[in-house]
Amino acid sequence: MNRDQLIKESEKWVDEAIITEAQREQLLGRYPKKQNKPMLLSFAAIFIGLGFLTFVASNWSYLTDIGRLAILLTSFLSFYIIGEWVYRKRSKRVGVSLILIALLVFGSSIFLVGQMYHYTTFSAFPFFLWSLVGFGLYMILKETTFFHATLIIMTVGQLYSGIVYQDFHLWLGLLFILGMGAVVKQTRAVPHIMAFSISYVLQAVILVFSEGVPSYWLIAFFLLLYVMDDFLIEKGKRRIFKTSSILSIFTMLLLQVFFLGNEYVGELTESSLYFFLAWAILFVFAVIRSAMSSTNYYWIDLLLFVPVFRFEFGDVLSLVILFLYALLWLVSGYQQEVTRWINKGTVAFLLTTFVAYFQLAWDFMNRSLFFFVGGLLLFVLSYFLEKKRRTFHKGGEDK
Repeated sequence: MNRDQLIKESEKWVDEAIITEAQREQLLGRYPKKQNKPMLLSFAAIFIGLGFLTFVASNWSYLTDIGRLAILLTSFLSFYIIGEWVYRKRSKRVGVSLILIALLVFGSSIFLVGQMYHYTTFSAFPFFLWSLVGFGLYMILKETTFFHATLIIMTVGQLYSGIVYQDFHLWLGLLFILGMGAVVKQTRAVPHIMAFSISYVLQAVILVFSEGVPSYWLIAFFLLLYVMDDFLIEKGKRRIFKTSSILSIFTMLLLQVFFLGNEYVGELTESSLYFFLAWAILFVFAVIRSAMSSTNYYWIDLLLFVPVFRFEFGDVLSLVILFLYALLWLVSGYQQEVTRWINKGTVAFLLTTFVAYFQLAWDFMNRSLFFFVGGLLLFVLSYFLEKKRRTFHKGGEDK
């Protein structure tokens, strides 16, 4: 029940003499009013920044070099100085939006000045400078908006570097791990952790595919994210790092069902030996932490991190692991009466069944019959799983 519903319902409870007015105030105190996030102001700042870029780009050829520099410098300083004053004296939200515009103008100025003087870096170095300024703004103002803006700039910069230059930019990576990682460790705020984990997964994928690193190294990177959760997340809090890691490795296993059979690793190489060493250290640590946990069922998650790329039938093993993972969570959920585990197992089972059906039947069935039978199969599975779930909830209510 949210605060607005509680306000309405508690008024009725007071009128019906179920609770007193003092008790109503105590209840409302447990549900503090949430502050509205400045999303509209952030989007307004982004659109103004885009408008500035569009205006400058459309009139760029008509301006002299001095005029171009004057416009860029004046715009950047004006938005920043006014934003700083508004932030300190008037409204923090409006001030943050104006400073965000200044950050966008600064980033665009880097590329426009480089174009003006025909300077090309052949790397993501401009994004690194842009990220440094964004990170500095966050360290000065401690506003979440600049944390997210800096992460977006970093991630886009790495994507640009990986796609255009087939290179993982080292300085952006170091700033991400040492700078943004230190902020996440210090604040441990849920929005920071969630944004960091998403960027981590994307940058791990960029590192592997841009540098020609074997794809199985993603298992170690995702397992590292899983292990980091134990150091950063306090007991009883949402396990965001672990959730991101599980979603990533689960997706990887789904893809392995389609591709691993043709690209298995048949012999040990220096890279695979280093991988197994890193994987073994992380995996043993994760097993120990799972054994020490009050909930001993989370070892099931570790099944997903078992490397199967060394086998010619790795695609089949990936499918077996996915089914085993789903069934174990379903059985554990029903035994321990934990709805969250049941839902996790149900979703995993349906996705795995669909992938298995797609992989096995696509080449042998008529396309229309394929989709018809597949939809019917998923419908039947959903019906029985939902029926079982409702029976479970009904049994819980009877107790």
